[in-house]
Amino acid sequence: MKPLRKAPGGQSNVVEIIDETLRDGPQSLWASRVNTETLVSIAPTVAQAGFTQMVVGSGALFEAAVKFLSEDPWERLRLIRAATPGATLRFLIRGRNLMGWRRLSNDVIDVFLECLRRAGIDWIMVFDGLNDMRNIQHHFPSAQKLGMKVAGIVCFSESPVHTDEYFAARTQDLLDAGVDAVLLYDASGVMTPERTHTLVPALQRVIGDRADFEVTAHCATGLGAECLAEGLRLGVRRIFTAGRPLAYADSIPATLDMVAHATELGLETRLDLDRVREIDDYFAWIACAQDKRVPRAVTYAPDDYHRYVSHQIPGGMMSNMVRQLSDLGLQHRFPEILEEAAQVRREIGYPVMVTPLSQLVGVQATLNVVEGERYRTIPQELRMYARGYYGRPASPIEPNVLDRILQAGDTPIDPSANFAEPYLDRFRAEEGPFVSDEEMLLAVFNSRETLEEFQRKRRPIDGMPQLRNPIRALLGELGSRRGVRSMSIRIPVALSYADAADVLASVDACPPGYRYELQHGPLDLTIEKKA
Repeated sequence: MKPLRKAPGGQSNVVEIIDETLRDGPQSLWASRVNTETLVSIAPTVAQAGFTQMVVGSGALFEAAVKFLSEDPWERLRLIRAATPGATLRFLIRGRNLMGWRRLSNDVIDVFLECLRRAGIDWIMVFDGLNDMRNIQHHFPSAQKLGMKVAGIVCFSESPVHTDEYFAARTQDLLDAGVDAVLLYDASGVMTPERTHTLVPALQRVIGDRADFEVTAHCATGLGAECLAEGLRLGVRRIFTAGRPLAYADSIPATLDMVAHATELGLETRLDLDRVREIDDYFAWIACAQDKRVPRAVTYAPDDYHRYVSHQIPGGMMSNMVRQLSDLGLQHRFPEILEEAAQVRREIGYPVMVTPLSQLVGVQATLNVVEGERYRTIPQELRMYARGYYGRPASPIEPNVLDRILQAGDTPIDPSANFAEPYLDRFRAEEGPFVSDEEMLLAVFNSRETLEEFQRKRRPIDGMPQLRNPIRALLGELGSRRGVRSMSIRIPVALSYADAADVLASVDACPPGYRYELQHGPLDLTIEKKA
């Protein structure tokens, strides 16, 4: 390997890119509804493309695998590991919750980390929605003892209390805890290039050479790529991207676009761009064949930005809220609920809008609007938040609102008071025996009813899926399309997955009852669709 060139001031000219095509992309855009074979098939190509690391799992992916795909998420991790020898794999951990809303004790955290390590995970990245170190400081030494490296996440948010000084202090907390990297994480997509210009140097001054510095930014307001580009100008040398069909909108910037930004700045990425294009083509095909959305990049609009930044409800959560309100015939009240969410968020201390805190805000705002009286009904989770169960908010809860939330006799809760209390021995005795720790953890994370349904529907996973030839994939998909009566095809040269996706989309657009002759580059296709 050739030596790294150094930029002025000793800064490396090489940008390390961490791939999120298998995790953040599907989680942000496709509700994590992507089966294991789809991911394992392309994983070797991702591993060979030159990315510094691959993010391959999270609590949301675990939940979707069990509840919606009827798949064992542990088996998914093992299969991805087997398909990517030599690659560095990373997993995102949701603080004390791991999965869902319930906060878990140290022994659950420890066994979960042991299982991740056995499955082949090399790095973890850990966040707490309140940036409260008490909730996550146990994770770091526990993972490092197992040989894993750890990235502590600073969750970005925009509010009067989330100043550069606030984030610098949270970064110092992570460094004191001994993390290997600090990750500035803009989950809501509200960071601007101007804020990046002041915040990144503030964190760099704190970090120095004590840890690596990483940045990821979502694109809900259209500024994610610009923020990463500004970070590169300021010396950030590790960023996160995704393949183009799984980038932008509520996801993160596309790999090839960030490579272009880096190149314009005279920086190297050392990615195999042909492999990156193969990844893009493959997921363009998957999106078409499985009828999944490929978003357009959001264009920044100041008015839209200011409306969004007031509430910062993540895109995936907003789509769920719209669907639930539609089911109740209340979709016309959604704008009111967003305005109310902005007020609730301000009143309860500006929580970062990530799970489970975004749900606390959204549920309370909905109740306030639908019931016609603010804080008439208080969910138990919000009451626990106000007592300190989830940690310390960035700003105190407004006193008049706190009076409405709390009941007589409610006392403050130290969130870390019960972390050391053993849980698993009792759980094994009451719910076991279990075949493995992995099986036991699925029981910890899910209700008995959910697990029983999972076991009934559990489907076998192809342990060695092959990346099918695009021509065979196209023919197989055309053959499975209802209404296709006959077809003939002439393909004189190789066909890419992007070509296959274009052809399939054209066929799907053809109304029934006619015979069609389609040309796409070197491909001639004649197809008859019955009426």
